[in-house]
Amino acid sequence: MKGHASSTEGLCCCEYENNQGEKSHILACCCDCEAFDQAADRCITCRQVPPETMERLFKTIEDRCRVPGILGQGAIKLRLDVIVPVITIPVCLFLATIGPVMTAVMLTMMPIFLLWFYRMWKRNTKKDRTLFFYSWGLMSVVTIFVVFESCVVGFREILLWEHLLLLTAMFLMLYNFVRTKLNTPYLKNLKRPRNFEKMNQSDRRIVNADDTFKVPMSLEEMTAVELPESDVKWLDSRPITDGKLVTWCQHCNLNKPPRSGHCNLCKVCVSVRDHHCVWIDTCIGADNHRSFIISMMLFVFCGYYGCHLSMTTLCTPKMYFDWFLFPNDCRFLYIDFQTSASFVGTCYTFLASTIMLFGLIFQFLLISQNLTSQEFHIASQRNMLRHGLFATKNVYNQGFIHNWFNFWLTGRKDTRTSVITL
Repeated sequence: MKGHASSTEGLCCCEYENNQGEKSHILACCCDCEAFDQAADRCITCRQVPPETMERLFKTIEDRCRVPGILGQGAIKLRLDVIVPVITIPVCLFLATIGPVMTAVMLTMMPIFLLWFYRMWKRNTKKDRTLFFYSWGLMSVVTIFVVFESCVVGFREILLWEHLLLLTAMFLMLYNFVRTKLNTPYLKNLKRPRNFEKMNQSDRRIVNADDTFKVPMSLEEMTAVELPESDVKWLDSRPITDGKLVTWCQHCNLNKPPRSGHCNLCKVCVSVRDHHCVWIDTCIGADNHRSFIISMMLFVFCGYYGCHLSMTTLCTPKMYFDWFLFPNDCRFLYIDFQTSASFVGTCYTFLASTIMLFGLIFQFLLISQNLTSQEFHIASQRNMLRHGLFATKNVYNQGFIHNWFNFWLTGRKDTRTSVITL
């Protein structure tokens, strides 16, 4: 760079300093790009583009993807992993309104294209954490909401209480979504010295008269030792490395309590870690798992209920059992743009809700066993799954009713004071 001061001074709203420290203009985004010329030449001649060329091309595109700034610091740089879903989703849904064939093609090709782009972007930028899926999900919700409110509601066929019920459920979904984002249960540094090497083998297990092991599971005992893998016969979320159960996180400099886990994306340990949800870009754990499940449930409800309201509006409905409307005559779904946009939005919502439903059912299966996704993954690696769905040697499982009762009323705990007899 030519100097730190020059990056913010003397630049108009459309100017910026590129990666080489040279002043450039957003109108020159397609000019003089050697990496693009080489990639295009190889594509035309059906030759493979070298990885280093693709890497330089992605860096150039990210550097030149900007919009005019109004803060006096030149053009604002846009993140490629954010802007691509924002542009792709509305464009594909708009093209899908042309006809039934285009609807099938666009709803099939759009996720394929987005996943292909994500794979290419991640491989060439070498970044671990991304807002790609967060941008994809948020843009999908916004687009579908706008289509529903402007097109479906515009037919004036939906009753007021039906509309208010859907809006209330969406508000609650967003509220719980925000709570999930704000209440991520990151573990704080306990600042205790690592004293694993001082422990004797006799201190790491208790042998009963019948040669069975009684493994202490209190916080102080379990975070102060590294048990041999042969002694870890219960399901534990913490990794087993070099034949030992690792309870010390070198990245966070702390002893990990039971059920916790380190997130490689958040770069921090999480209490009772379930998984890192890329769709909301946050970790799910002890403090936000309930709000996460509520968000998923409300998403599925809003999706399917919105589809029902849309289809009974677009199609001639028929009454069943004197209270339930079901779409009957759907011959005019592409008669105009308003109708076709409503139908395309309904199809996209139905697909997204169905995918979310499968994730919700999987979460219900885990909660019924008082099991986290991380523990389920460890159980799969250690051959501790029965029928591929039910974990064995799960010391936290207290029965179906107690598991659900504890989840909704007390939250998932790390069971710091319980004792396991194996």
